[in-house]
Amino acid sequence: MLRRLGWYARRLAVMERGEIRHRIREQTERRAARRQNGGWATFALPGARPKPLPLFASLFTGDLPAPVAAQLAVAAEAFRSGKLRLLNRDWPETVLDESGRIAPQIWTLDPVNGTKWPGAEVSAFDIDFRFEGGNRDIKYVAEANRLHFLAAPAIHARRTQDASLAGAILGSVLSWMEANPPGRGVNWYSGIEAGYRLVSLACIATALDPWIDSASGEKLASFVAAHGTWLARFPSLFSSANNHLVAEAMGLAVAARLLPAHPQAADWLAQGRAHLEDRTLALFHQDGVGQEQSPAYAAFTLEMLLAGFGAIGADAPSPAARERLGKAATALNASLDDGGHVPLIGDDDQSRVLMAYGSEEPRYAASIAAAIAGFLQRPELAPAMSDPHWRDIVFAAPPPGPAPTDGTTTFPQGGYTIRRGEIAGRRVHFTFDHGPLGFGALAAHGHADALSVWLSLDGHPVLVDAGTYLYHSEGENRRRFRVTPVHNTLTIGGASQSEPSGPFNWMPRRARARLDKGADTVPLNVSASHDGYQKRFGVIHHRDILETATSFEITDRLTGTPPAGAIEIAFLLAPELDVTGDAGRVTASRNGRPEITLVAPEGTSIEVIHADEASGRGFHSPGFGVLQAAATVLFRGPAKAMNWRSSILLNPVT
Repeated sequence: MLRRLGWYARRLAVMERGEIRHRIREQTERRAARRQNGGWATFALPGARPKPLPLFASLFTGDLPAPVAAQLAVAAEAFRSGKLRLLNRDWPETVLDESGRIAPQIWTLDPVNGTKWPGAEVSAFDIDFRFEGGNRDIKYVAEANRLHFLAAPAIHARRTQDASLAGAILGSVLSWMEANPPGRGVNWYSGIEAGYRLVSLACIATALDPWIDSASGEKLASFVAAHGTWLARFPSLFSSANNHLVAEAMGLAVAARLLPAHPQAADWLAQGRAHLEDRTLALFHQDGVGQEQSPAYAAFTLEMLLAGFGAIGADAPSPAARERLGKAATALNASLDDGGHVPLIGDDDQSRVLMAYGSEEPRYAASIAAAIAGFLQRPELAPAMSDPHWRDIVFAAPPPGPAPTDGTTTFPQGGYTIRRGEIAGRRVHFTFDHGPLGFGALAAHGHADALSVWLSLDGHPVLVDAGTYLYHSEGENRRRFRVTPVHNTLTIGGASQSEPSGPFNWMPRRARARLDKGADTVPLNVSASHDGYQKRFGVIHHRDILETATSFEITDRLTGTPPAGAIEIAFLLAPELDVTGDAGRVTASRNGRPEITLVAPEGTSIEVIHADEASGRGFHSPGFGVLQAAATVLFRGPAKAMNWRSSILLNPVT
């Protein structure tokens, strides 16, 4: 009870007056919804059926590239075999019932511990997943209920004219409806999930249209009507108007196109279009960096925007939104190293709108940049590499573009300086963070990582981020993966620059970072600072980075009153690297080949930490729910020294 009251108090503290009025109205609507239990019949539309969406028409004409066709076949075979893999987790041995469709009990199953979440017996608004889930993470059950894992098998069924497979997939959607009547159970708790489900349903219904009879068509129409009504009734506004509102807007646009004769279709389309336009500009800085301060969240927000605009049609988006989408693609491309991967800055829950098989998609951000290039018909935005995916067909992604230009790129609003090029015979991708904590009053998906650095050499990560791990089920670990000590920057006395006040909130102390010196210079010569330690310790942290012919020289400075205690400068190494050290330096090697040598500042000691449960250091989470041991190199010294110079030496290939 105290945890719940504390959470509500913290949320209330960041709300403006208009949001408080909105929340009161929202609670009134929720109380009314608790009393409504008419089931799918409430949304019945006699004679209706979802219209095939032109957005997906290109999937069913002409030949597909061989890798994409193979990808669809793998997804179809996994479905036939009853295999379900999402968020790096395998569901039970088979998820199918005797008829070959998804068994209804799967829709509320937690695959981690085998327990069930509340279903149709209770209202969605009587389930407090934040505090009643115990050690369970709602993300797992939510992921399966997005239904996106059924889309690729449905496309394969259409292309191979497999009526048996089509029937099993259609039966699985109807199985979902049987287990999840409108407004009931855990799977109606969030609008973002309803928005995702509508896109999945749109693709599935378009693919299976030849096999949908009048009875099934009416059922699917009620599916769309219920979801559209729900999204219009419970929008995520004010401090919640982040990627959740984008998903809801996407869903409303899709619902309007699926049921154009619905009495509310015009309102759904207008509301969806308005939010898609508004959020395109609100959730991406003018320089194209996502305001959630996470490349992963930027990518899947962009995928939602593309799906929503694509459903609306040729007159969307507006010129201003098109320009911002183009800048977002440019920012994503700048974040890609030579292997096509982005650093795991901020949160990453591996959300996808269009899914092949499983959540693993190492070059997801590159795929979204390619999708934007196709959608905007701007082939110059295509990344140099991305893995084949059926979303390439949907958005007419062009062939890979040329290798990116070497040099330094600074994103002044998003707050990243990125150096790409050849140093000491190595292909370098170096990122320096001097940006804001996150989006809006909550900064829900940002991490306290101001002045952190990330490094990739020859397309392989070397200095990495701790990652995300889990959301709701690991309270203390959720905090540990977000605070400053696990990031590649300086801490004082183990304190975080910004203090989390819940899994998706920060208050009252939030660091403000700024770029003090530097631009698109080669060699790199940049300085930035943040005020996260000013109130507590009376100092500003400055970090100066200077590129030499063989290294990056990092100078950490404190200005203000010399504080007591110790500072720590941390560097988290990729899990596959081996670490050796002596005489004030640590060398990280890959398969026996030295990659970098970290040279400690004068007057500091060195500690190498592996998998320390107490501090949370020495861990890397490459995907949701996945945890790997890694080496954290710590340089520790007296805070009163106020100035420390460390070096990242790049070891040449021999």
